[in-house]
Amino acid sequence: MLRTIVALKYARGLFAAAKDLGKVKEYGEELKKVADFLASQPDILEALESPIYPPDLKMEVIEEIIKGLAVDEGVAKFLRLLVEKRRIHFIQDIVKTYQQLLDEEMGIARAEVRVATELDEEMQKALAEALSKKIGRQVILNVVQDPEILGGVRVRVGDLVLDGTVRAQLEKFKESIIRGEVS
Repeated sequence: MLRTIVALKYARGLFAAAKDLGKVKEYGEELKKVADFLASQPDILEALESPIYPPDLKMEVIEEIIKGLAVDEGVAKFLRLLVEKRRIHFIQDIVKTYQQLLDEEMGIARAEVRVATELDEEMQKALAEALSKKIGRQVILNVVQDPEILGGVRVRVGDLVLDGTVRAQLEKFKESIIRGEVS
């Protein structure tokens, strides 16, 4: 809960600043670049989070990261603030929340699609178009192969869940048998 609250507070602040500058997409990309770097270097992130190291050393480290990744000055200020306020460990949550704010701003919905076997490009495009018509927003798919569903497809877009999997159909059939509704 605290992670979500902190991430939302900081993501909204950066998003508002980026919007004022007309750089919402750019700031999101910059922030993700830093978060990806920190995820790939857990020792550095641990040092930035640790109370053992003095604040000035942490600032030196973040300055090197800013310089090394050629981070925009607005995002650099934000990163310094995260280190100063000892909130850098929330960076992955902030990136995720920022992306949600950006998607909302741009009228984009992200859908998780679970399938038993791989969907080809044409099927993915058709599914994205159908979902876009249904919810009235552009849809970006994240396709995940899940052999446990046996066949069919399960789609989750926000709170909307469409389950056309063989497993779900078998569960419904099983429940019908238990209730004695099958003749």
